[in-house]
Amino acid sequence: MMNRSARFAFASLLSFLMVPAWAEDVPGTLQWARRVELTTPVSGQVTEVPVQANDRVRKGQVLLRLDPRGFQAQVDRAQADLDRAVPAYAEAQREMERAQELYDRTVLSNHELEMARIALAQADAEQRAARAALSQARLDLEYSVIRAPFDGIVVQRNAEIGQTVVARLQPPVLLVLAEAGRMVVRMDVNRVQLSKLALGQTVPVTVEGKQYEGVVTNIALEPNPEAIGEPVYPVDVEFAPDQMVQYRPGQQATVTLP
Repeated sequence: MMNRSARFAFASLLSFLMVPAWAEDVPGTLQWARRVELTTPVSGQVTEVPVQANDRVRKGQVLLRLDPRGFQAQVDRAQADLDRAVPAYAEAQREMERAQELYDRTVLSNHELEMARIALAQADAEQRAARAALSQARLDLEYSVIRAPFDGIVVQRNAEIGQTVVARLQPPVLLVLAEAGRMVVRMDVNRVQLSKLALGQTVPVTVEGKQYEGVVTNIALEPNPEAIGEPVYPVDVEFAPDQMVQYRPGQQATVTLP
């Protein structure tokens, strides 16, 4: 029988063997997990930009607003057109019913009945066009305000109060937003290293001496065209940095492979 010291040594060895041995550190570069360029499909004058670069914002927060008066006027005009079109369509329906009744009693000619049908169809088309115009006007009013699509950090602010936005050609990038709370380490690995990785796999990530749990979110099928020599394949590992720490794209990080 093993004495107490031998049993302890055996248990320690067994415990060590059961822990994964992380054999290789691969360097990578930090990137935003999600980065979007924000613009608007409508034209107008900027009246409000309540954020600055480096500001943290919440989903739905107003980042930029165009002068709403012209857009609201379009909504009011479209609403007025619809208010006229709805009763006009209702009246055309009543006229059609009366025309059909008179036609059935052989009091009305085919031509007069057809004219009533045409009038009803026209009134229906005008009503549907008025509803579509109102929907578009409301949508343009909504587009005149840029809101944060997710919790994030304002990376760039390219708009100023008084600036005129012309969206007919190429809409300008007004703000750039990066998602807060998630970053990606992008690294290049060779075929041997690639064989040790799978989507969804957890691997340690180290940034500035602090370690995080990362998840493999992307493994490229094609090699990096800029690499020289042996083919290497880009791999993305996503992790959640501490909220109190602000890492930046381009910083170096290390991913430990099994």
